[in-house]
Formats: sequence, structure tokens, C-alpha cells
Amino acid sequence: MLRRFLHNTAISAVAFGLAGLLGLFSVGLIAKFYGLAGLGLIALARAFLPSGFLSLIDFGVSETTTQMVARGRLGDWVAASERVSFLTAVAAVTGLVSSVALWFAATDLAILLKVAAEEAPAFVSVLKVTALITPLAFVGLVVEGALKGFEEYGWLRLTEVGGSLLYVAAIYLAASHNLSFEWIAYAYLATMVVKYLVLALIVATAARRTSLRFVSWTRETRDDLVYRGWLMFNARIGGILQQPVIPLAIGALYGPAQVGAYDLLMRLPRFLKTVLSPLFSAILPISAHIDERTDVRRLQLLGRNSLVLPAAVVIPIVVVMALYSKEILKVWIGPQGSEQWPWLALALIVPAAQVMVGAGQMALLVKADYLRFANRYLYSQVMVQYVATAITLHWFQERAFILGWVFSYVTLTPVSAHRMLRFMELPSSLLWQHLARQALVAAILAALVLAYKTYVPPQSLAALIVAGATGCVAAWALSLMLILSRSDRAMFGKFARAMTHH
Repeated sequence: MLRRFLHNTAISAVAFGLAGLLGLFSVGLIAKFYGLAGLGLIALARAFLPSGFLSLIDFGVSETTTQMVARGRLGDWVAASERVSFLTAVAAVTGLVSSVALWFAATDLAILLKVAAEEAPAFVSVLKVTALITPLAFVGLVVEGALKGFEEYGWLRLTEVGGSLLYVAAIYLAASHNLSFEWIAYAYLATMVVKYLVLALIVATAARRTSLRFVSWTRETRDDLVYRGWLMFNARIGGILQQPVIPLAIGALYGPAQVGAYDLLMRLPRFLKTVLSPLFSAILPISAHIDERTDVRRLQLLGRNSLVLPAAVVIPIVVVMALYSKEILKVWIGPQGSEQWPWLALALIVPAAQVMVGAGQMALLVKADYLRFANRYLYSQVMVQYVATAITLHWFQERAFILGWVFSYVTLTPVSAHRMLRFMELPSSLLWQHLARQALVAAILAALVLAYKTYVPPQSLAALIVAGATGCVAAWALSLMLILSRSDRAMFGKFARAMTHH
């Protein structure tokens, strides 16, 4: 089981990395060829998909389908068939209702989001095409969930990477033929349709080897899944307010160009969050099985490892990225965007904060008491974020949303870490000791990078890759010497042996 988990984690990490890098590349291309206004229009159109703010009403069908198929593989395909059938019906109905609403609201949305008159017809057309495929996108969530339940992660990630490659090729093609921005939006929607059709074929093939079929469901099944959906809906609200709804708010306040500026600055932090989450979560099941003696000891080992080990690997790299943020923007989108580097550096604080507490939070979600705290914490974080944004909106406009986001993490991450350590019966001083060591490493890295840039300023992509790789090697060396204790270094060795143990 452990090796299968690590295999799936590795597939997810590599695929997320490739797809994420292609996504970053595509954003840079759009910004160069179509400007921030074009990027903003595309970002606004994509917000009306289940991957955007419409995830609020997906009722967790993907996650629940994964659980049901996984249970079916243990032998109860009758119950799994009922539940997957009901979830598919829910996704189809939700998609149809969303489709009709978006189709008729398209023109009003263009006005609300301050789309320029010359761009409005194309934007409305994109929204209407989006509306046509929304039912497929919602049902596609069930297909993805079923594929995860069958543990066919290779196919899932292959289609994601393949779709990203096709999308980048479409951007080049559109730019070379001087096509307008809506053709890029259509290309993205087309890759999504192809992806879900391919995944549906794979799921149908996998299901043919089992007893999973579309059947009618009982009232008990319906009531159980409706309750689960209601819980997932409530859990989604905080997350939606934190990120997916913000581009729409910026569009309503300022227009597509500011949405493009915000989307550009947030891409790298979001990429890091997506790529790093499977990497640090892989430590959880492994560290829980190494050197444990009692339940208390196991929990403490898990807590310390989840706080120290992922952060020791990731945060120094994030510091290097922040120190090269100006050069990253210059190479990525050109000199015209490089003056926004302080905001990119500021936004990178969030993935650094998340990697410190994310693994521990995930481990404790099985505890009801901590789950109640986690829900209160999320809403407190959203409240702090929006208050900080509202206070600074007059001065910073769309960048105030970045400032509020970062401020909520800076002020409340220590609260989350303190509660996590308390649940695991570990001293809160562990957090402050670790932060002090991270600060020391960051200060040394800052001095080294500034000296490097003074004598060898990276002006090209190749020079930036060399500088970044050199900085990462130095960061890991400093982390090894100054952050990790002897027992922490030994734990990495045990981690490697656990990955290769049969």
C-alpha cells in the first residue's frame, strides 16, 4: 500500500509540475502577445467553470465518487453503483442549471465586469460556448473521481499534461495568425472537452472489468449523499471566498486589465501550492510508520516531521524565488512587468506559510475537535483577508487583494501552528525555533544572491536557470547545516529507505 501511495504521489507531483510549468509558460505568452487586458478576459471567462468559483456548487461529487469507487473495489459494487449513479445525476443537473444561467446572464456579466465595448461581443460569445460545455465539465468531475478511485493516476495526469501542451501550441498558433483573444479561450475549452472524453473512455474500460453500472438509487442512498453534499458545500464557501471569487470582484471594480495583472502575480504562488502539496503530504503516512512506539509518540513524531521536514526543503527554495522575482518577471513577461516584483515576492510568503502547517493540518482533520477549529480558522482567515483588502483597496487597487491574502496568512498561521502542536502534545516553542532558523537561512541567502546579482546579473532564461539552480543548491546546503538536526537528517535517510522497501 505504501509503495502504491508513493507511486501515485510521484506521478501527481511530476505531472502537476509539468502541467504547472506549461501553465506558467502559457500565461507569459498570453501577456506578451495580448497584454494584461487579454489575459484578464481569458481569466474571467475561465472563472465560470467548475474549476473556478462554480466549484462552490459541485457538492464534492469528485471526492465522494473517489471514496465510493474505492469502497466498491473492496467488494460492495452494488452500493458503489447506486452512489456513483446518483452523483452523476447531481453533476448533470447542476451543470445544466449552471449552463442555462450563464447563457442568459452572459451579456449582463460583460457589463458588470467592465469589458470594453469592442471586446464585449467576443467575451459574450466565449461565455456562451462555456455555458454549452458546462454540463460536460460537471460530469467530468465524476469521471475524474472515478478514475482516482480506480487509482489510474497515470492516465489522469497524462491527459492534464497533454492538454497543457495542446493549449500552449494553440496560443502560439493564435498569436502567429493574429487571432483575437477569444480563440485562445475556445482552445482551452476544446482541450478540456477532449480531456473529459478520453477520461470517460478510460473509466468505461475500467468499469467493464467490475460490476460498476448505472442503476437506480434508494432513498437511503439519496439522503446520505445529499447530506454529504451539503457538508461539502459549506466547506467550499471559505475556500471560494479566499481565491476563486476574487478575479470577479476585481473585474467588477476595475476591469479586465487589473484582473490580468492580479492573475499574473498569483500564478507562481498558486503553482507552488499545487505542486508542493503532494510532495509534503507524502511524508505523512511514512513518518507515522517510522520509529513509532506508542500512539502519543507516533503523533508527536508525525507533528514534528510535518512542521520541520517539508519546510526545510521548500522554504529556502521559495526564498530564492522571491530574491529573483524581478528577474523572473522580466524573463517571463518582459521588462514592462518587472516593476511589480515586490508584489510577487510578497505573494510567495503564502506557499512558504502553507508548507509549514499544511501537512500537520491534513493529519489532524480526522479529529473532530480539530476539524471544528479548522472550519472556524478558515472563516477567521477569510474575514482578516477581506478586512485588510478593504482598508488598503484605495491605495493598491487589485494588489490590495494580494496584500490581504498574505496578511491573513502572516497573522494567523502561527495560531494554526500553535493549535496543531497543542493537539499533538508538542511545545509551541518548536515553531519559533524553526522560524528563527529559517530567518537565519533567508538572511544568508539574501546576502549571497545580492552579491551574485551584483557581479553576474541574470538577463536571459538560461542565466536565470543557472542562477536559480545555484541558489537552490546553496539553500539546501544551508538548510542541511542550520535547520535540520541530526535526527532530522536521519529521518530523510529512513524516508528514502521506506520508498524503496518491498
